[in-house]
Amino acid sequence: MLIIGAGGFSLESLEVYLANNNSKEDVIFFDNVSTILNPFISENFKIIRSFEEVKSSFDSFEFILGIGSPSAREKMFSYFHSELGGTPFNLISDNAHIGVLNNSIKSGVNIMTGTVITSNCRIGNGVLINLNVTIGHDTLIHDFVEICPGVNISGNCEIGKKAFIGTGAILLPSIKIGEGAVVAAGSIITKDVAPYTMVAGNPAVFKKQLN
Repeated sequence: MLIIGAGGFSLESLEVYLANNNSKEDVIFFDNVSTILNPFISENFKIIRSFEEVKSSFDSFEFILGIGSPSAREKMFSYFHSELGGTPFNLISDNAHIGVLNNSIKSGVNIMTGTVITSNCRIGNGVLINLNVTIGHDTLIHDFVEICPGVNISGNCEIGKKAFIGTGAILLPSIKIGEGAVVAAGSIITKDVAPYTMVAGNPAVFKKQLN
């Protein structure tokens, strides 16, 4: 198993992977950008530092996206899957609860410890759902969304591609978050958020336009 990244979230991803009764003996990390690596990872695991070494090391492999940032996750998902031929792995904690009624989860998704997903939800490629998130019924989450710890998403919401939902934010029912939007930590979202805008506050208000 190749874990993309060698920082703090990669360590949390390793924790979930091992807690799900997988072996650490098959784990290798990849990080070609960080100058400071997580010391536990660097002391205990092999870290590949170039794409060329990945190409020469594997005939076939699975990979976990052990990084945050919607754009970085999209880039690494695309390159490792399309260019290097790796298979995206869904890292889903055994201590997450996913309802049995008509949920669907695509590829390269992280669902971390304590998360609850109820019924009839759609989770796109490369989505990161961090610790202790609650997602209500009939919610649609598009590709490469990042949802930070402690977020509460009510039913019938839609979150656009590469949106970022900050720690502890609350989305009221039937909210639509536009593509590339950023919801600041602790915000309470009472109305739709336009694409590529940042909102913050209680209730959340427009802060700035994003590129």
